[in-house]
Amino acid sequence: MCIALACTALDATAGGSLLLLDAPPAETTWSGGLSVRGWPRAPGSARQREALLPALDYESPSGIFAATDTGLGWNLAPQLLDGDAAKTWQLGARLWPQSGRSRRESPPGINSLGSRLITQLFANVQATPELLLQSGLSWGSGRHHNGDQLELGATSGIPIGQELLAISLAATYANAAHLRGNFGIGPGESLASGLPMFQPHSGWQDWSVALSAEHKFSADWSVNGQWLHTRLVGQAAASPLTHSRDQPSFIFSLWHRF
Repeated sequence: MCIALACTALDATAGGSLLLLDAPPAETTWSGGLSVRGWPRAPGSARQREALLPALDYESPSGIFAATDTGLGWNLAPQLLDGDAAKTWQLGARLWPQSGRSRRESPPGINSLGSRLITQLFANVQATPELLLQSGLSWGSGRHHNGDQLELGATSGIPIGQELLAISLAATYANAAHLRGNFGIGPGESLASGLPMFQPHSGWQDWSVALSAEHKFSADWSVNGQWLHTRLVGQAAASPLTHSRDQPSFIFSLWHRF
């Protein structure tokens, strides 16, 4: 494919959950390294958290993958499709953690929101050599694990010398359970915090733009990275818990293939 980049999905508090995978390898591969990450401290936070974390990546010819960047999943395209179609399409499911709002990041009187294990069905297609269309339907978020999100996006590439810079645009639609869990204020929380009650309904949550790139130093060593800027919209942006509509995140990883 034209866009052969190892893009990453951070612990998502807003957008950025779409996958961009390489075709399954001919043989099982293991890689390890280190990642520098930055992400919002909570949904709508104006502050970021940065960390240096270990990075692991496993890929199977069957399409099964497990990675610190992408979670645990299975690209079923090699099992369901033949020939070039198996490389053109990416179809499957995955599990990955979604961070919430810790007690430290919650205003007094506002309940904390713990991390969640999210399930996602994904479907991507290389519509043209220059355009990859992406989609992801996720559930399991929100305070009661009944939040749903639909993210739609597109990725294209710009050649820079021998490298390729991928540019992605995406937007996220969320149900009421997800928006209330991340941005809502219930009657009891309103009384305890002094903040106005806020109970959003289903709607668009954000749009995002991402820049991703990879460079191979050799057959075994490589570095990749992604910068993601998410902009909250609609009810997510209007929430009293939102201190900044802009939700940037990044990840840079150094890899060694074993």
